[in-house]
Amino acid sequence: MIKAEIALSDVAFAPTWHEARLAIGASRITPHAHPMLETVVVRASGRWFMVTRERQAGATSRDSASPLTIVDVRDDGEFHALHQACLLWPLDYIMVEGAQAGHRLRIRAGVIGSAPVYCAAVDDHVSISWDSADFADRPAMIDTEVASHQLALHTSYAARQLYTGVVMLTERAAMEVEPGRARFRYPEPMADGAPTEDDGEDRLPRFAEALASAVSSRPWAEGSVSLELSGGMDSATVAVALAQLHGDIDSKGILLDGEVRGPQVQRRRFIAERLGLADHTVDISALPPGLDLDAPHETYGFCREFYLEACSALWASARDKGRHTLFTGIGGDELFPAYLDEVSAGAAKGPLWARDARSYAEGLLTPRALAASRSRPLFDAPASPVPVTSLLASACRAPDLLKHGQWPVNPLSDPRLAYLCHRLPRSSREGREVMRRYLESHLGGDVFPKGYLKETFANVLPPLIATHAPRLAGQLRECALADLGLVDRRAVLALLETIAETRSHPASSAFASFLSLERCARQASA
Repeated sequence: MIKAEIALSDVAFAPTWHEARLAIGASRITPHAHPMLETVVVRASGRWFMVTRERQAGATSRDSASPLTIVDVRDDGEFHALHQACLLWPLDYIMVEGAQAGHRLRIRAGVIGSAPVYCAAVDDHVSISWDSADFADRPAMIDTEVASHQLALHTSYAARQLYTGVVMLTERAAMEVEPGRARFRYPEPMADGAPTEDDGEDRLPRFAEALASAVSSRPWAEGSVSLELSGGMDSATVAVALAQLHGDIDSKGILLDGEVRGPQVQRRRFIAERLGLADHTVDISALPPGLDLDAPHETYGFCREFYLEACSALWASARDKGRHTLFTGIGGDELFPAYLDEVSAGAAKGPLWARDARSYAEGLLTPRALAASRSRPLFDAPASPVPVTSLLASACRAPDLLKHGQWPVNPLSDPRLAYLCHRLPRSSREGREVMRRYLESHLGGDVFPKGYLKETFANVLPPLIATHAPRLAGQLRECALADLGLVDRRAVLALLETIAETRSHPASSAFASFLSLERCARQASA
């Protein structure tokens, strides 16, 4: 939510607001300008803090309509009260605190992780940005342990990032910097939950109430909202909750090819008609993912939405209509976990295609990288109120969304909703039963019948990679990850040949992950 370049020597100066940014000596902190965000600056003798945060629906402040509030306090009690109120803000935020004595700086993050920031402290200078691509314009080294785990398709959410020395401010974490020293502090892990016993209570009203609360927690301006509508249950659930409270909602989606297209189109039509949505789609075949390693690309961040071309078209159309807030169904997959005593040993290891994809991915690695990938990572962030996969999805998409003028809202990732759903009895979680009943009560039983054909991107990449295989093979005569000793170039070319021959979804997943990291490695070595 902010970008900053701060010399610790400048922290001795009193902060002033100038040209939409906070100036501390020659240093600057620039909040991202967006109607859904506000900035509060609190100054006291010898110390100050600045917080940029999501606006809260119905919140009262000194000037709730203003994007900026500046408070000068003389009383320690008032400073502490304002500080605590910002720390306990229920939506997302980034806070920067300065202490003039000792030139000390602290950066904190809120719990939701909608748009995390990346930080680097070098020679008593701190750089902060919501866009990791901003760290690619300076000398960078690839963290080979992090890269090995990512190449092996291990899901990890951590402060430690692909470029050595750059950390991501994970939810509830803090980075403390003073001359000659920098420390990163993780929060305490969330306690493990357990499902309740099935006592016959109908959980649907509680689910509907928690969902409505998550959807309505931010201010609403008519004509400002779009909704990502895939045609699946998660985004449809958010669509229903939004439509129960508001009108004038645009829905956006990517139409897929193959056997899933017909059912997807029909479900979208049912949902849009029954909820009164203005629907807009693009075809994935018209805007496929870019695979060409030699094509000119903008600076590449550590992770990004893989179907960015199609998503960008939708986000741009929302921006051009004056719609600046994008609701999504991110988080739905994690709302209804199956606990270990509820699943078979095979199911606990994940779907077969995912295991096959990891096998293909490990086949690319050198012995050194394979050993690193099989070591238990020591850098994972502790368990959080927001599921890890939701946090990762937000980190991947947020920079590009912000560049397109969109602020992401993921109601199904709301910590209070997740807390409720994770503790539902098995009968309400299994098969997403409570969500299915919620949708049936608002859309009818013909939209998501049991066993419906789900939309999936599984068939997008295999034919695309197969078509581009000869060009990619030529471009991979030079391989940055092979030069780093992480992958075997011959194994990469063999995997590419396998995809060209079989169009395997698991093989394509492994290759796509490699391709993304290869771009980052080439950028770092340029």
